[in-house]
Amino acid sequence: MVARRVSPALTVEDAHSYINTVKETFHDQPTKYVEFVKLLNGVRELRVDKDSVVARVEELMKGHQDLLLGFNVFLSPEAKKAARTKKKLDAAKDFMNNLKTRFQRLDTHVVGAFQGIMKMFKEGKMSVKEVREEVIDVLFYHEDLIEDFLKFLKKKPVASASLLLQL
Repeated sequence: MVARRVSPALTVEDAHSYINTVKETFHDQPTKYVEFVKLLNGVRELRVDKDSVVARVEELMKGHQDLLLGFNVFLSPEAKKAARTKKKLDAAKDFMNNLKTRFQRLDTHVVGAFQGIMKMFKEGKMSVKEVREEVIDVLFYHEDLIEDFLKFLKKKPVASASLLLQL
């Protein structure tokens, strides 16, 4: 017999406990807590779609990773996937905006070279190792961009390259 992990079902008490944690966290920012409760009521009354709620809750709870993780426990698998996808897209946009802003005035060929590397990788003409080496060469002396890129490339590199090429 194969053992499998069974997650305990969430209870109403779990939800109340989480909401109280949010209230305590934002005791000095009551408008955030009120907006959070309004969002929950909007979902319950079917006035607000879940994707919009997830995006707004992520914005409200910026800097409070523990609250975001707690909120994610209550999401459906589809909503969790959508939240991860949005987070990945936001990271890609941030990276490309930083890259374009930084090199727009300094060295305009860097962005084109970067996009060329991503295109070759997506087409299967470069390995992950080659991409890392090439991007590190192109972004030489810009350690923050290199670090962001390597974090972004870590999971599902081909999908990450495709996403970067769309921006």
